[in-house]
Amino acid sequence: MKIDISRIRRHIETLAGFTATPGAGTTRLSYTPEYRQACDYLIDHARSLGLTARLDAIGNLRIRLEGRNRTAPTVVVGSHLDSVINGGDFDGILGVVSGVEAVQCMVENGLQPEHAVEAISFVEEEGTTFRCPLTGSKALAGELGLAELEDLKNEDGESLPRIAADFGLEPAGLESDRLQAGGVKAMFELHIEQGAVLESLGLPVGIVEHIAGSENHRVRLHGRANHAGTTPMSLRFDALACAAECIGTVEHVAADPNRPDTVATVGRIHCSPNAVNVIPAAVEFSIDIRDIRESQIESASSAILDLTRSIAQNRNIQIETELTGKSPPRPMAPGIIENLATLADHAGIPYHRMNSGALHDAAMMTRVTDVGMIFVPSKDGRSHTPKERTDYEDIEQGANLLLRAVLHQAAP
Repeated sequence: MKIDISRIRRHIETLAGFTATPGAGTTRLSYTPEYRQACDYLIDHARSLGLTARLDAIGNLRIRLEGRNRTAPTVVVGSHLDSVINGGDFDGILGVVSGVEAVQCMVENGLQPEHAVEAISFVEEEGTTFRCPLTGSKALAGELGLAELEDLKNEDGESLPRIAADFGLEPAGLESDRLQAGGVKAMFELHIEQGAVLESLGLPVGIVEHIAGSENHRVRLHGRANHAGTTPMSLRFDALACAAECIGTVEHVAADPNRPDTVATVGRIHCSPNAVNVIPAAVEFSIDIRDIRESQIESASSAILDLTRSIAQNRNIQIETELTGKSPPRPMAPGIIENLATLADHAGIPYHRMNSGALHDAAMMTRVTDVGMIFVPSKDGRSHTPKERTDYEDIEQGANLLLRAVLHQAAP
C-alpha cells in the first residue's frame, strides 16, 4: 500500500488558495473565512470517502476512520492548517493532508483497522492571533482548560472562546473532546524540517528524536537620554550600547563547544527614543534559548543573565529581566523511533536521526501518548515565507513512511 503523491500535491495546491494575501504567501489565521474554507474543503473530501469529519469545540478539525474494536485506543496523525502572516504552502499543511491521505489509502484498500485512526488539524498552532502557540494541541492534551482559553485575547481584546463561538463552535464542550491518556495508542506528525540539515545531507527523511525545549526572557535596560553631539563618551549612560554588549554575550554563551545543542537568539529589540541624534534612554530586547536538555537550557540562561546583569552594572545602567515563557524538551518515544527506523529500512527510505529546534503539536501530545515525528527537507532551510518549498519526491518518501507507521500501529 502506497500513498498517491498526486493527491497530496492537489490538496496542498488547493489549500494554498485559501489565503488572505493572494500572491504574497499563505495567510490563513484561525477562525477566519480562509480557515473555514480550508476546513470545509477537507471535511467535504473526508465525507465523500465515508469518513466522519467535524470541527470540535474549539475548532480542531477531526477526521476519523472507525476501527473494528470500538474500545481500543485511537491512532492519531496530524498537524495544523493555520499559518503565520505571509507564510508558506507546506508548513503544517503537509502533515494534515498526508494524514488524510493515509486514511484514504486504507479506505480504498478496504481496510478497516483494529484501532480507529483520527487525522487532526490542531487549531491556532502558530499562535498568530492569540499569542499562544500550540493552542489546539495544548487544549486537547489537557494543558489548557476553558478558563485558560478565556485569558487568551486577540488584538481587539476578544477572548478565544468568544471568537470560537462567533465561528459557530461550542467551546464549553471542550472537556468531552479532550484526548485522554490511555485513549490514544500513538501519535504521528509529518512536517517540513524548517531547517537545512536534511538538504545538506542529501537525505529525504528525518526521524526526530527530541523536540527542543525553550526559555524566553525579556530584558529592559534604562539609561539616560542626552544630546548625541554634546555629551562626552565618558559621561554617557547609553542603553543601546549596553544592549549591544549584552546581545554579544548571548551568541558567545550559546556558541560554547560544551553546549553543542544550544541555540540562543535575540530576535526583537525596541529602542527609545529611537532618534539619530539622541543617546538611547531605554532598550528592551528578547532572548530565546533552546536545547534538547533542560539542564543545558538552565545553564545557558543563567550564564547569559548573569553576564547581562554584570555588563549593565559596569555601565551604570538599570536592568530588569523577566521570564516570559518556558517549554520543557520533549523526547519522542524510543519504541516509536526504532519502529520508524525499521520501517524506513524495510522500505529502502534513507533517513537521518535528528532533533527539532522548533516546537510542534507533537510535543504537546507526549502528555497523553507515545509520539513519533518525521521530517522532510526544506529547500534552502526556509520556512514561514512564500519561498518555502519541499520537493514532492521527498514528500512521497516521508508520507509513505508515515502511512507504514500508522498501519503498523492501527492494524490488528
